[in-house]
Amino acid sequence: MPEETRLVPIEERRVPFYEDDVIAYLVFHEHEYRIYVPLRPLCRNLGIQWSAQRKRLYRDPILAKGVVMMDTPSAGGEQQTLALRLELLPGWLFGIETSRMDNEARKEKVDRYREECFRVLWQEFQSRIAPPPPAAEQGMTLTQIYDLGMAIAQMAKQQMDLEGRVDDTHALATDAQGLATHAHARLDKAAEVIRALQRRTATLEDKLHPHAYITDEQAAHIAQLVKALAELLGEQDRSKNHYQGIFGELYRRFGVSSYKLIRIEQYDAVLAFLEQWRGSVAGGASGYADS
Repeated sequence: MPEETRLVPIEERRVPFYEDDVIAYLVFHEHEYRIYVPLRPLCRNLGIQWSAQRKRLYRDPILAKGVVMMDTPSAGGEQQTLALRLELLPGWLFGIETSRMDNEARKEKVDRYREECFRVLWQEFQSRIAPPPPAAEQGMTLTQIYDLGMAIAQMAKQQMDLEGRVDDTHALATDAQGLATHAHARLDKAAEVIRALQRRTATLEDKLHPHAYITDEQAAHIAQLVKALAELLGEQDRSKNHYQGIFGELYRRFGVSSYKLIRIEQYDAVLAFLEQWRGSVAGGASGYADS
């Protein structure tokens, strides 16, 4: 049996599906967002034996590639849960033998999962993985436009406040200053800063209660990265205010109108998003980062 990849979710959701709740996790792994589904609870929902299904997972070389071990916090401490990548879920479901089931209701339930479960779970996370286009492209309501404008204004105010009070002797501020004055060194140092921040966040603090928010220091780190990214974009196109575009994307992708409203479990994803955008700029691309 191969050793499973171990991941920590940035978000957990319980998605209603007829009479059941289906658990799904959102992670950022190998430079992209991915959705994983723990299979043991699904076996319980379907009334099938988990031990037999786990063995079947590893007999199939394709399914085995999509298996990970998910580390999730719980009241009793950290739990480890075997999960399968969402794209492979239909393959697993269609491998369940219903011909031996003597219960018609159970067969119908398996068929319902085969037909609809993937679509329901994908739609639940779709806005996080493939965020909606800007307001001008999708015809946002006046309320949505107002909310977006207020979010941009709030983050702009925080950006100014945070840039004004960051200690010049702080290592991250030193890196950011170097990025602002040396164009080529800026790219390399931005990558180093982001990787360092991601290592720091791989701690117990990131596994706190899902409603806990990032610290003032973490908010200041994000503000410095936003500043560096805005300046990089400005070198390519000085005709627009790139802060506004970055704030708008943070609001659309993560639903936050303030750095201080970024939840602990979102922190890694925000850093990864900024790194991905920086990478697109370093490669000569312009505009918003693809997700």
